[in-house]
This record gives sequence, C-alpha cells and structure tokens, in this order.
Amino acid sequence: MKKIKGSIILILKGFLMGICDIAPGISGGTIAFITGIYERLMNGIKGYPSALFELLKSIIKRNGKFKENFRKLDLLFFIPLGLGIITAFGLGANIIKFMLEKHFAYTMSFFIGLILASSAVIYKEIKHHNLKNIMFGFIGLILGMSLSIAIPIKMNHSMPIIFLSGFLAIIAMLLPGIAGDFVLFILGQYEFMLNVFLNLRDNLKTFSVFLMGGILGALISAKVISYLLKKYHAKTLYVLLGLVIGSLNIPIRRIYSSDFSLNLPNLTTMLFLLLLGITAVYIINKIAERYYHKDFIVIDEKQH
Repeated sequence: MKKIKGSIILILKGFLMGICDIAPGISGGTIAFITGIYERLMNGIKGYPSALFELLKSIIKRNGKFKENFRKLDLLFFIPLGLGIITAFGLGANIIKFMLEKHFAYTMSFFIGLILASSAVIYKEIKHHNLKNIMFGFIGLILGMSLSIAIPIKMNHSMPIIFLSGFLAIIAMLLPGIAGDFVLFILGQYEFMLNVFLNLRDNLKTFSVFLMGGILGALISAKVISYLLKKYHAKTLYVLLGLVIGSLNIPIRRIYSSDFSLNLPNLTTMLFLLLLGITAVYIINKIAERYYHKDFIVIDEKQH
C-alpha cells in the first residue's frame, strides 16, 4: 500500500513537471526541486549509463548480481515519474497550443508570473547573499539580456538546429530555475516542436533528432549540474536567477510586437493573470513544503 501511494505521488509530481515543461514558464526542474525529488532525479540520470552497463554485464556473465544492478536503475522512481510527464504532455499540449493561438498575450502574462515566482523560489534556496555571489547574478542577468537580444526570435528548423534545441532544452529543464520550453521559445522552436509532438506520426525524424539531442544533453548536464550545485551552490543559483530575469524580455517583446491592443481592460486582465501565475507557484511551493520531504542536494554550509 505504501509503495502504491508513493507511486501515485510520483505520478502526480511527474504530471506537474510535464505541464510546466509544456508551458514556456516555470521549469520542470524547479518543480522537482521544490517537491523534494531533485537529487534523486539527478543522481539517477547521471548514473544511468553505468548502471545499465553493469546490468548488461551481469546478464552476459551470469554473476548473480542481476537483481542488485537492476535496482540501481531505480525504475520504481523513473517509471511513475515518466508516466506522469507523458500523461501531462498528452493532455496539455493541445490546450497550450490553443491558448497560444487564440489568447497569446494573456497566456504569456500568466507564464511571466510563473517565471517571476519560480525565480523567487530559487532565491529562497540561496543560503549566502554576499556581494561576490550577487555579482554572479548580474553576470547571469547580462548574459540573459544579451542572448535574448542577439538570438533572433525566428530561426530555421534544420536538423542541426533541432538537435541543438533538444540538447539545450533538456539542460535547461534539469536546471532549477530555467524552463526548457523557455529556451525553445528563445530559439524560436517552441511552437514548431509543439506541432511536431502533436503530429508525431508525420514528424518521427524531427522528433528523433530532437530526442537524441535531449538524451545527450541529459547525460552530460546531469554530472555538471550536480557538481556546480554542490561546489558552487549560491553562485550557480544566482547565475540562473539573472539568466531567467534577463531573458524575460523575450515574452514581453513578443506581446509588444503582436497586434494585441494594450488598452486598460486588457492590461488589467494581463496583470490579473500575471498575479495568478505567481499565486500558482506559491501554492505549489507551500504544498511541497507541507507534504513532501525535501531531498535537495546536500550543500556544505561553509561554502559561499
């Protein structure tokens, strides 16, 4: 019964991560972070190649270590979590597509609220706020603003760009603070890949290239992210905060450049949706603090 309850909770966490990974706002990594599964997720991803290799070796050599090596894959964690993410993609993709097509400015306002609030959640986890660490935040801010200005909103959809998009998106998705879909949004690939996902049969080649980029990005980034968060926790999170805030001008620019009328009633509705996005993250965070055990990466308190 306890295992079933744990699996249901993991499915719900995965579902929440999936919804956030579809919408260009809050990061799925942030959800993993605030619901207490981030360290297990990162350790599982970075250890998966070696665990799979050891499992295959035990099958070939028949050394009696099959069960031990099979447990290292942590399938009781990854299967329900993945099931929740896939379910969210299946249910949410059409809804998000409709909202972006019919109510773009309103949808973006809600996402901006999500981004701002998730940044506040990450800021809360920073333990050391000295000047040196804050300077890394300014570096991230400048980098985010530079990228959002330098990178054109519309890029082509060639296979190398798709591969790179998958690579960068999964890295961002695993970072607590930057949404992978937000990276796709910056690269001008978000709506294109959303359509690819909704029409998989006709776009298997494109999806496969994107997936290969994502797998490579996950395997490389899991070790790097874990190392940086353990070794330079505050500095890393400050860079992420600056990067996210600096990149916010992308959805703002998109709203401004659209034919949406910025009159008082529309601005009032946008402000309401922005506050609704902030409130949604606040509620998620409070539920996480109340019901879920925090399993964050262990940080040496002496580190700055």
